[in-house]
Amino acid sequence: MRVKVKYFAYIRAVVRDTKEETVELDGEAKLIDLLRKLSEKYGDNFRKAVFNHEDKSKLSEEVIILVNGRSVDDLEIPLKDGDTVSIMPFLSGG
Repeated sequence: MRVKVKYFAYIRAVVRDTKEETVELDGEAKLIDLLRKLSEKYGDNFRKAVFNHEDKSKLSEEVIILVNGRSVDDLEIPLKDGDTVSIMPFLSGG
């Protein structure tokens, strides 16, 4: 299956200034499978940006992930061929 991944703000710098890319995944992949594959490609900086520092099976509180425009926090959500995953930092104002 093929999934489009879009990167925003400082996440883009972590992935070597890539705005978006298509990632091939095997079989019935989940969001965590995609993030692990991207971690292998981009290394510790990506891993630290998206995963919780104490529990690598959870998302960092500093990142938002959208699947087809909908915010998700469940890493076990299944992905489908043609899905678009957007990865961006959580921004807060004050």
